[in-house]
Amino acid sequence: MARSMAPQSFAWQGTGLTDIGLVRPSNQDAFAVLNDVSLWIVADGMGGHAGGDVASRLAVESITEQVRRHAGTGSLYQAGPAQTETSLSQLIEAAHQTIRKHAFAHPHLSGMGTTVVVLGLPSGSIPCLSLAHVGDSRAYLLRAQTLIQLTQDHSLVEEHVRSGLLAPQEAATHPLRHVLTRALGIGETVEPDTSTHRFQPDDLILLCTDGLTKMLDDGQIADTLIHAGRSPEVACRLLIEEANRRGGEDNITVVVCAASA
Repeated sequence: MARSMAPQSFAWQGTGLTDIGLVRPSNQDAFAVLNDVSLWIVADGMGGHAGGDVASRLAVESITEQVRRHAGTGSLYQAGPAQTETSLSQLIEAAHQTIRKHAFAHPHLSGMGTTVVVLGLPSGSIPCLSLAHVGDSRAYLLRAQTLIQLTQDHSLVEEHVRSGLLAPQEAATHPLRHVLTRALGIGETVEPDTSTHRFQPDDLILLCTDGLTKMLDDGQIADTLIHAGRSPEVACRLLIEEANRRGGEDNITVVVCAASA
């Protein structure tokens, strides 16, 4: 998949960083930065389940392998945003089955699961990005110093907020706020949410696990990204440093992508 499959007037580069945090005994997050094929992935293994680190690693490896297998064919991006969303969903669904098969072959890993969020750039004259996700790992867009959340968590608390049973302020500290309603590896099928968004040359895109969003609210994330300037490397480092400074209660993984003309 050559870079020419992404919009011609933009070159995107991403950087990723992961950290164990200050509390957890192991890191169950995984990520991939595939700048050459315009694809970026973040996954968060389910901490309360056996093999969360295995599940997140398998998800990232499965998606990466599938994309690499089709490199040069253009099959992921050539048909534009709608087909890109479908392709991203198919990548996630295949990763889900990979995790389930691995758990079946290794019974001690039964019940393992992971979140995932995937970013890709479809072709076309209009510069846009496509997302697919399952769980509570998120995608954000920073534009003109304003942070916009592009994904909605698949969590019990988020469902209560959408139905009016909880106020957003209550959800932020609710004891069940990290109970997921969807995850890879859990159940026979998985249903990713997908979306496509226009982007502008000065945008930043952030993919992250909830180890970041537990520690920093949206305003603090925005301030940190703004302070980092246009450097994805600096942004990743500052976000993790700030999350650890505020307690580092979970593994923290971030991928930051910048578009430039």
